[in-house]
Amino acid sequence: MAILITGATGYIGSKLTTKLAAQGHEVRILCRTAPTLPEFQKDNIKVFAGDITDKASLQPAMENVGQLYHLAAYARLWAKDTSTFHRLNVEALDNVLAAARDTGVSKVVYTSTAGVIGPSKENPMTENDPRITGFFNLYESTKSESEKVAKDYAAKGLNVVILNPSRIYGPGFDTGSNPFTKIMEMYMKGSWKIIPGSGDDIGSYPFIDDVVDGHIAAMEKGRSGERYILGGVNASFNELMSLIKKYTGTDRKLTHVPFFFLNLLSRIMLLNAKLTGKPPMITPDWVAKYKYDWALDSSKAIQELGYRIRPLEDGVRETIEWIKENRI
Repeated sequence: MAILITGATGYIGSKLTTKLAAQGHEVRILCRTAPTLPEFQKDNIKVFAGDITDKASLQPAMENVGQLYHLAAYARLWAKDTSTFHRLNVEALDNVLAAARDTGVSKVVYTSTAGVIGPSKENPMTENDPRITGFFNLYESTKSESEKVAKDYAAKGLNVVILNPSRIYGPGFDTGSNPFTKIMEMYMKGSWKIIPGSGDDIGSYPFIDDVVDGHIAAMEKGRSGERYILGGVNASFNELMSLIKKYTGTDRKLTHVPFFFLNLLSRIMLLNAKLTGKPPMITPDWVAKYKYDWALDSSKAIQELGYRIRPLEDGVRETIEWIKENRI
């Protein structure tokens, strides 16, 4: 039976689509408009016109589908119409899971975000730890709500696994979902010149290929109704920038920018966005997140799925080599 992927033109989705196709699977991708990516021009990749907000349009794509990866989402900092987050992250998931149930799809892997788990204190966060803060933005809150939808379908018999990837980086299309790859590129071009705050805040950095493999492993081994963190190496922003300097061979001066200044700048950008409709580069919500550590514990995925975490040094080196060959 075929495999269906929503969000196939995104950062994770594009890599997942090409890998599954290379393994010989019949892969279907659901798109509002036909993608022009050369990587998708293969006989075993079939494009189906459809929209996750339109349940009826999903039915043809799901006929004779055994496995479904749902990655499509509104994963941005801001929307002119704030209801966009709920419509594309919650209501759309309900449409997709209902269609999967009605057409007899055997298993669904739903890609959420580690943002719903929240920041950490003394120890890295696990799937079962209570959140220590409120949600920082509508993306996090609607993704949390969508996980409840997924668990409800799982409780009613649909085989659904939830994944929580964190700050993914590595080679791939610039879709907005790989900002740390973009930071590396901007640094190499001389246009990234800051470190937010002290730079000591901790993030979890998984390499894109590991996250893709984690998706495939979740389809094979993941337990229905369970969530799995797909994190990476827990490291500070300063440590990340040190590795970028090391493997680019360029030691550019970086200025530590206080959070109060970033917050002021983000509010000006947000006001401009409301007036012009142009999305802001940063928002107050984004600034607030960087005041916390976001360390994650991926032990559950490692033990149950065989998930592997690439050393940050290896991943940064490979990403920089790819940027040199493809972007510079």
